[in-house]
Amino acid sequence: MKKYKFLVNASNLHVGGGVQVAVSLIDELSRMTNMVADISVIASTEVDANLKSVNADCLKFASYEVFNTYGLSALWSGLSEKLIGYDVVFTVFGPLYLWSLKAVSIVGFAQPWIIYPDNEIYRSMSFYRRLKTRIKFLIQSFFFRRADKLIVELDHVKNGLVSHNVFASDKIDIVSNCLSSLFLRPQLWTPLINGIEKTKFSIGFVGRDYPHKNTNILPEIKLILINRYGIDVDFFVTLTSSEWDAKSYFFRTNIINVGELGVSECPGFYQKMDAVIFPSFLECFSATPLEAMAMEKPLFASDRGFVRDVCGDFALYFDPTDSADAANLIASFVNNKNQKNIDKFAAARNRVIKFSNPRKRAEDYLKIMQSAAIDCTSV
Repeated sequence: MKKYKFLVNASNLHVGGGVQVAVSLIDELSRMTNMVADISVIASTEVDANLKSVNADCLKFASYEVFNTYGLSALWSGLSEKLIGYDVVFTVFGPLYLWSLKAVSIVGFAQPWIIYPDNEIYRSMSFYRRLKTRIKFLIQSFFFRRADKLIVELDHVKNGLVSHNVFASDKIDIVSNCLSSLFLRPQLWTPLINGIEKTKFSIGFVGRDYPHKNTNILPEIKLILINRYGIDVDFFVTLTSSEWDAKSYFFRTNIINVGELGVSECPGFYQKMDAVIFPSFLECFSATPLEAMAMEKPLFASDRGFVRDVCGDFALYFDPTDSADAANLIASFVNNKNQKNIDKFAAARNRVIKFSNPRKRAEDYLKIMQSAAIDCTSV
């Protein structure tokens, strides 16, 4: 059997869950033996730094290069020349901004705005911002359509792509996201660069400040907890410096920012928290609920299908459009003498471990690449 040449492209991933997935995948690939293909990697600076933090052996790859692309500028970044000579190029999360590619292009899809175009975030925007945002995602949709195959993480994402005529059903594969094996290897956890001074009941948010993450609800919840229930809690977020600077004075005076976390710092952040909050309006999939359950932390989460599909009865749900509903949920939990239900948290962790298999995810990606390469050469 011919030994194909595959390239894993993570040059465009710089923040958030995409970096975590890429690091987990590349780390798993680096620890595999008897590869069916020669695998090369192009990693962004951020992916590379996090691979080093988990001791991934990138010398195992046929080639490994650190190279950065940013949005549409990838079209003139020189990336296209780096993708020559491969049978399959797998962009962990797209879109892949290229006009043409001789290799089979497989792209990971995780853009909920494209499959849920009628959402409450759009409705809250000004006309100009709504128009600008729609144009942005129309451009992204155009480049996603140029892929030969898309990989999504859950059934609802595939259904959304098909129902909105973005991509054909027979060209979409589902590979479930999962907990990074890092969370099961405490020896790789590193202390937070910015320490946490914890004096109150503390609730953590892990993620970027995208509009659909709904972070502006956090200071509203805090004030309702104080004024209505007499409960003073601290909310900790993990925003980049530019995200933090862009937040309102109201937000910055009521919320504590520890800064962007490296992948290996995330478990330490969860350890410091008494609970985790996930107020998102819109997701394809997010690892945060899985991580919170794996760390045996109470999870206050949006009452949305994309959370319930993953968490079942192990999360505490609130209406993400209603800060009072969220505050009532948290107050009930804090005032409940049985809040430390160790058995339930242990069961949640067991659910996550059974749900998650990073090695199988990597193997599934490889099978899809192998199948695509064979189909292409047999035509």
